[in-house]
Amino acid sequence: MCDRWDIGGLSTNVHYQTGRPTIFVYDGHAGGVGITARGFSQFEGWVQDTARLLERCPCTSGCPSCVQSPKCGNLNEPLDKAGARTLLERMLA
Repeated sequence: MCDRWDIGGLSTNVHYQTGRPTIFVYDGHAGGVGITARGFSQFEGWVQDTARLLERCPCTSGCPSCVQSPKCGNLNEPLDKAGARTLLERMLA
């Protein structure tokens, strides 16, 4: 298990370098601690674990235990549990 400050992320509908919806996940410490490298090598399992976390969370629309983060620069808007489920399903398809 890691601390939530060990990793960071950014998601956008269209990123100027990719021209498409993009998600970045990065190590939160200079030089990294290896979390993102491991996540990249085990991507499918990482996404499956995240989908299971969403399914097991008893909330209806998203909460700090499943989709919200105190680090979110957009105040957790427009984070949405149903949208997260849809995205994860597409990532696994």
